[in-house]
Amino acid sequence: MSTDEFTKLFRYMEAFPSEVNSRFDDTSSKEDMERVFGLLDSIAKRQEISDDERLVMGHQLDRLDRWTHELANKIGYTLSV
Repeated sequence: MSTDEFTKLFRYMEAFPSEVNSRFDDTSSKEDMERVFGLLDSIAKRQEISDDERLVMGHQLDRLDRWTHELANKIGYTLSV
């Protein structure tokens, strides 16, 4: 390795830690990550609640539809399908 190449490598190696440190300074803090995870958890919980509510509403609609058809049959009325 020539002296010129060694000098270039040495300068690069000296600058490398400061480059790495500047990149770490730009990264998110632990508090930022906890906030993001908290928001994701709340979104997932709301989605779970929404899915459960839709399931319950579907069962209620099925039950009402069944009752409506039973009532129509008892009074002799034909419902369209």
